Amino acid sequence: MTLFISIAIIHFFALLSPGPDFFFVTQSAIRQSRSHAMFAALGISLSILVWAICALSGLHFLFQKIAWLQQALIILGGVYLFYLGIQLLKSAFNQKPITLQNLASAPRSKTSLLLQGFFTNMANPKALVYFSSVFSLAINADLPLSTQSSLLALIWIESLIWFALVAYLFSWQKMNSAYQRLSQWIDGLTGGIFISFGCYLILNRD
Repeated sequence: MTLFISIAIIHFFALLSPGPDFFFVTQSAIRQSRSHAMFAALGISLSILVWAICALSGLHFLFQKIAWLQQALIILGGVYLFYLGIQLLKSAFNQKPITLQNLASAPRSKTSLLLQGFFTNMANPKALVYFSSVFSLAINADLPLSTQSSLLALIWIESLIWFALVAYLFSWQKMNSAYQRLSQWIDGLTGGIFISFGCYLILNRD
């Protein structure tokens, strides 16, 4: 029980730290609808589940053996975040803003938001660092299968609840009204944040 409480607390504080996932869900909620944002939240939580499975499978040791793989994934993630940021900046300076579904030239559907949410988290530097270091070191790969499955369920449910809550709060009518007045500033700020994340990942070699 102590292990589950410890992991739940560690993961909760990791979720609280704003990053690309948070901004993606808030954008989806404000610019689309609550149900669209829920699909974005589901995509992100499924990606987190994949990261957790990788961590339990020895992600930390894999990166120790193949050092260039981690760097390659970081650079690819940076390119993806940079691309999303550019599209948001275009939206900020466009009189007719584009929607988040168009950020990756995908069909305007909830499924496309689910996939974009999934890949946004996969490209998230915080997820890569967290699951390849903190999370991997906090658990034991030799745990019984039932315990590992319970931990995976805990991580997934906790992530889904958090991002669903973010989607719910930012889809309120007052939020939508505020967005109509500040859409260019919000898109520009979010785009700048994504570009900053992307540039840092591409250029950082530490």
